[in-house]
Amino acid sequence: MRILDRIGALTGAAYVVLVLIGNPLSTAGPAGPRPGPHPSQLDIDYYRWLAGSTSGQLGLSLELLGFAAWVLFVGYLCTRVRAGGWLANAALVGGVVSIAVKVASGAPWFAAYGLRNDISPETARVLGDMNAVAFGLDWLPIGLFVACAAAAAMMAHVLGRVLGWSGVIAGTVAVVYTAFAGVHVMSASALPFLLCLLWTLAVSVRLGIERTVGEVPVASLQAAALAV
Repeated sequence: MRILDRIGALTGAAYVVLVLIGNPLSTAGPAGPRPGPHPSQLDIDYYRWLAGSTSGQLGLSLELLGFAAWVLFVGYLCTRVRAGGWLANAALVGGVVSIAVKVASGAPWFAAYGLRNDISPETARVLGDMNAVAFGLDWLPIGLFVACAAAAAMMAHVLGRVLGWSGVIAGTVAVVYTAFAGVHVMSASALPFLLCLLWTLAVSVRLGIERTVGEVPVASLQAAALAV
């Protein structure tokens, strides 16, 4: 496997690791109780904490780098499974929509941060909730990406039955769960999303460490792929 292919495969693992490290840092909030007579004041307090927190801003930067890695992984995986026909195209659409939702959801959040000293607590809460709702809605295109990419990978003999069917199941669960959560998506459990993250990590590592055709016989590679 060429080094660029290996890097492309491992961008999925980079996305998962960067997000899982960056999110706790950027959302830790100030230590101790946060003052404010109104519940929405907590949002303003958080933005002000972030403005003076080096670790919080570092965590946010790691998350943004993670999203960049996610863009690369979507492109890489959809290229690898393109022999899967329309399922590969559907996976690409799901991945692109997920990227668009992620980028668009950051706009109200960054606006609230920039205006933290000028907006009311109620406005800060609305802008923050817009970001939270977008996170929940993003589970639907992510689920489509995972389910379709996993199915296309099996058709293209890129992945075996274990990783293939686990991706189909995880992605389908994410789509169905998000659809049935409906108006309650902001308070819904993130477990389906975490399952998709776990699948992304497993596939990224699996493709990133696989050996090239020149290193082992083709028959051995095909047998290994069918087993994973």
